[in-house]
Amino acid sequence: MNDHDELLLRDLFRLKRTLRTGWLHVGVERPESVADHTFGTAILAWRIARDVSGVDAARVVLLCLLHDFHEARLGDIPSPAKPFFAAGALESAERRIIADQWSADVDSRALAEEFLAGDTEEARLARAIDHLEFVLQAREYRRAGHVLTDVMLERAKAGPAYAHPVTRVWIERSSGA
Repeated sequence: MNDHDELLLRDLFRLKRTLRTGWLHVGVERPESVADHTFGTAILAWRIARDVSGVDAARVVLLCLLHDFHEARLGDIPSPAKPFFAAGALESAERRIIADQWSADVDSRALAEEFLAGDTEEARLARAIDHLEFVLQAREYRRAGHVLTDVMLERAKAGPAYAHPVTRVWIERSSGA
């Protein structure tokens, strides 16, 4: 094991302890971690992407596995806080962290950057699946009695899961549509 592997493990275990802060803001006492969210996103990606013609399903899964890895160092910044950052500041920080985390792994760095850029079919689908997982989790918290998630679910209607034709079908067909 080398120094880069040690840092990878440190970040991996930090992600397992990093809570999704938006859920705390709506009263979920024991919310999912970023790693929980990543796992759910990757499972959904594997299920969904295999049925999408012209898309590399394995690549979509990899994009989903790496999409929030930078949050091990940055933390989970809830969407309502993001407009308070200077234009491009948050994305710049994410890119710097990605460059540092994956300095010894060009392929993983390229995948993480591809997700951020969102300019391939696989990245667009991965971003929509990331958002889909959020919507489905919000519905689960709502069913558990967390009524403040209603605001999040309403705002989500302007997001990528509703805009992408593949994930929109999943939203419409799942209970709570």
